[in-house]
Amino acid sequence: IYTPMKRASSVALLIGAVPGALPPLMGWTAATGSLDAPGLALFAILFFWQIPHFIAIALFRQADYDRAGLKTLPSERGPQAAKVQAVVYTGLLVVSSLLLYVFRVAGVLYLATAIVLGILFFAASIANLKPGVAPAKKLFFVSLIYLTLLFVALGIDTAIRA
Repeated sequence: IYTPMKRASSVALLIGAVPGALPPLMGWTAATGSLDAPGLALFAILFFWQIPHFIAIALFRQADYDRAGLKTLPSERGPQAAKVQAVVYTGLLVVSSLLLYVFRVAGVLYLATAIVLGILFFAASIANLKPGVAPAKKLFFVSLIYLTLLFVALGIDTAIRA
């Protein structure tokens, strides 16, 4: 359903984000033997991260998507509406990332890292509200750094607390 949907509607982004977010949920469920809140928090982190990440790409590569006949949020709703959605989903991501601490999966090191990275990612999403593609490129790179360092911090925090 995802592949044909890309030519029909920008809703494909949300549909495609589901399988993109399933691997950590599947890993958690396999490792713990249960489908529970921490696994769903991992799913939420990956799901919500994909939205601003892809919106940023769509903003600075829109001509390529248009030539390929693929629908994106910026092409359907306009760049500014897409930028607002990136802010909303980044906010949801930041809140979701804190749940691993709330559910006692991660400790203070992870929490501090998640807060700092969340502030930086959210600030980049706000800065992306400015016109032009330069803020979108910055948001894209910040999204890569955010996810990488968030999971590095989770791994280190887990190893230290083991």
